Amino acid sequence: MTGALLLAGPADARWAAGVGDILRALGLTVQTQAQALAATPEVGLVVAGPDGASELPAWHAAGAVCAMVLPADAPAPPAQWEPAVTRLREPVTEAALLETLAGHHYLALSAREAAGIPDAIAEQTLGDPAFAAELVQALVNSTQDDLAQLRAAGGDLETVRSVAHRLKSSAHYVGCQSLRALAQRLEHAARDGDAATTAAMAAIFEPTVARLLELLSALPGAKIK
Repeated sequence: MTGALLLAGPADARWAAGVGDILRALGLTVQTQAQALAATPEVGLVVAGPDGASELPAWHAAGAVCAMVLPADAPAPPAQWEPAVTRLREPVTEAALLETLAGHHYLALSAREAAGIPDAIAEQTLGDPAFAAELVQALVNSTQDDLAQLRAAGGDLETVRSVAHRLKSSAHYVGCQSLRALAQRLEHAARDGDAATTAAMAAIFEPTVARLLELLSALPGAKIK
């Protein structure tokens, strides 16, 4: 579920633009509406200001991660108020959004993208089954190696950067553009020496890559080393 919905009216413009920019850089597709849309499987995150907070319980029930943005000086809601809804304070930071997503086990790979992997590979290989099997096996091998390096990297930013760079290409090959965007943002953070952001993004990136490996390993021609 790589779509995000911002329930933002005119009074929410101060946070909505910044949140939208951050989420797009993390690979989410962002819609901004003053009123809630009907729940769809693609919307995995809903962020609202106080005026739209009443819509959040229904979205949570539909499986979305939900967050409410409060002004910096606003009193906190009562402790019993919708415990499933994350409270964010203005200005909303990338770190706060990453923590929210990671805490709810967000994966940067939608069901639509997952279902489209076989077609993406067929397109890359011009419908040649033998060529497709070779590409699948190459992707399985490289993704397996990259995931192992990522898990062993610890604080080695150069290793994370190189892994993210390679996986950015792999994600593009299989049509997983949300993962590609996240890999690009992770690559930049690691290259810039931003250890905190790199670690926060890796908490989402690693399980997403593991899910991609599962999907690739289930395709015809795939063999695990």
